[in-house]
Amino acid sequence: MSRNVLKTGELAKMAGVNKETIRFYEQKGLLSEPVRTSGGYRQYTQNEVSRLIFIRNAKSLGFSLSEIMELLAIADGSIDRCGDVRKIAEDKLDHINTQLHHLQSLKSTLTNLVDQCAQTSSIHHCPIIESLSKGTQQDEN
Repeated sequence: MSRNVLKTGELAKMAGVNKETIRFYEQKGLLSEPVRTSGGYRQYTQNEVSRLIFIRNAKSLGFSLSEIMELLAIADGSIDRCGDVRKIAEDKLDHINTQLHHLQSLKSTLTNLVDQCAQTSSIHHCPIIESLSKGTQQDEN
């Protein structure tokens, strides 16, 4: 096998992912079907290493698989406007800000419940248990 050709395990190690992840990305169309040897072994190139690193980095920024597919299409030259990349990133940022707002609200509610809990010693009047039993959260915004 040529030095430029990688087996699945070598690709996984170089890209910092596991073999199952590679197969999953192939099934989802994020990676092309690899060339196979006559024995059926998959063969990859450095291009797949770069692509997997791109996918891994995009996932670490919170992009979904469909968003990553869009970004890859742009990176591959299917779409040639940087503004498209910016729009995808702005949409992701808006989504993250919404999630942060929701998490801040959850933090506030839990902080209040923990503070209330510190003021009672009876499980029969536990503010956390009572709040969970009500079906609605106390400080939802």
